[in-house]
Amino acid sequence: MIQRKQTLFLLAVVLIGFIMLFVPFISYNRTGAYFNLAMISAINSAEITSDIYYPFIINAFVIILATIIIFLFKNRVLQYKLVNLLAFLNIFVIGSFFLLDFFTIAVENVSFTFGAFLPVISAVLAYFAGHFIKKDEEMVRNADRIR
Repeated sequence: MIQRKQTLFLLAVVLIGFIMLFVPFISYNRTGAYFNLAMISAINSAEITSDIYYPFIINAFVIILATIIIFLFKNRVLQYKLVNLLAFLNIFVIGSFFLLDFFTIAVENVSFTFGAFLPVISAVLAYFAGHFIKKDEEMVRNADRIR
């Protein structure tokens, strides 16, 4: 059911999840050179700790869960609960970006780039999807009550 508003919001969450894999979320200075750190490029780097796996795994779970939620349109109550979980997981991704230390070496001038704030947009879109799922469920219950 692509024509539903919540499906479009969930597709945007999936798209943002894929974008977050490749867009740098941290910029840092090491020995006079600036480097950008993205999830995919950081997994293969020896200078990065294993803490990079946490936001990567949670983001992969967000992508998979959002895709599954799109196809649960017949069970709106479960879909609503899972969308709330999806928004909560996006908040965990935000927290992992800002609270974990990803470096095994000394770096200077660490700054967050646009990619660190993409989970905020994804969480807001998940919230809007939940709002429209709830409105659909209320509309169906009101129609059943009238009959």
